[in-house]
Amino acid sequence: LDFEVLETRQHFDINSPDCSLTEDVKIQGKLEKTGEEILCQGLLETGLSVTCSRCLADFNFLVKNQLKVHFMPRVEGAKPGNEVELTELDFEQEVYEEDRINLSSPVRDLILLSLPQIRLCKKDCAGLCSQCGINLNEKHCDCNKEEPCDPRLAVLQELKDKLK
Repeated sequence: LDFEVLETRQHFDINSPDCSLTEDVKIQGKLEKTGEEILCQGLLETGLSVTCSRCLADFNFLVKNQLKVHFMPRVEGAKPGNEVELTELDFEQEVYEEDRINLSSPVRDLILLSLPQIRLCKKDCAGLCSQCGINLNEKHCDCNKEEPCDPRLAVLQELKDKLK
């Protein structure tokens, strides 16, 4: 069964100061049922407004990622043991009830996991000046770029100055 869904950005509740959805979420995919299992594969597309890790400016980030989720029927009364070894498939596995699957949680997870840990507005982002705080991508400052020397390393600084 092929499907295409356009879900509103409010549905996924991704709205923090440093990361928020700016576009509705488009999902195109295919559902395949094998026995009791349902496999959902497809393509997810949306846009986010995120904050740069260096200069703290907001920028648009396009998410275009492959969605793959295995749905298993919920088993009533199943009690897991104390220790369970997880396989790679377990991370893509969800449960369904009453012949209905819900893609909300796996789609939200995929959107958030698509973000890099260090988000940069551009590869060569200069960041903020450590002394005056100005965005060095927009303006140049005249601050002294040489960091004050740690007093414990003053002896090495003197040696370095003598060798010049």
